[in-house]
Amino acid sequence: MTAFFAAEPEEAEALREALGAGEVLEAPFPLHRAPGVLVAETGVGKVAAASAVAYVLARFAPKESFFLGVAGALDPSLKALDLLLAERAVQWDVDLTPFGREPGETAFGVRFFPSDPFLLERAQRAAEGLGFPFRRGVVATGDRFLADREEARRLAQLHGAQAVEMEGAAALMVAWRFGHPMALVRAVTDGAGEEAERDFQAFLREASRRLGLLAQALLAY
Repeated sequence: MTAFFAAEPEEAEALREALGAGEVLEAPFPLHRAPGVLVAETGVGKVAAASAVAYVLARFAPKESFFLGVAGALDPSLKALDLLLAERAVQWDVDLTPFGREPGETAFGVRFFPSDPFLLERAQRAAEGLGFPFRRGVVATGDRFLADREEARRLAQLHGAQAVEMEGAAALMVAWRFGHPMALVRAVTDGAGEEAERDFQAFLREASRRLGLLAQALLAY
């Protein structure tokens, strides 16, 4: 079974429709199933993502999973709706530096949590097959959106991150603890800390549509 995770209702609905996941399962959050596929809507934020991933892995034991969603660009060369294939993710708002840790390093002694390289390669082939522009890079995860340009620049320099969002590192951390293969893919919106050039809901609808097409392609590779 392949599990797909999404934070926003629009993203999860697009995945459900694309994958034909109509069966509703009883769970602490929206969960749908089709033959060989599970779609989970986690809700926004690190705690929500970590809880949902842990629940699905413990209850259903999928063989692999993808967390699909959106992120604000930190790299100015990224354009809206480009895909960022996250090789790793860091929790940028974790600060244990007073205790001798590196910026973003967790109490586990890990700073960057990795996507599974084989699943990420599949995601790249799927993006290429669909003709979707993509980049590989680093995602930074925090519990708030970045509204300050200087803070966004500092974050990019500190962690080498190309985009910022609110779930990825926590989801990958849980997958890492379970020894479970997971890949993180993000469709980027306008630059973090900058005024949005388009209505976010309109962007989210188009990003969700593309993520649904990507999910279909991921099952074909």
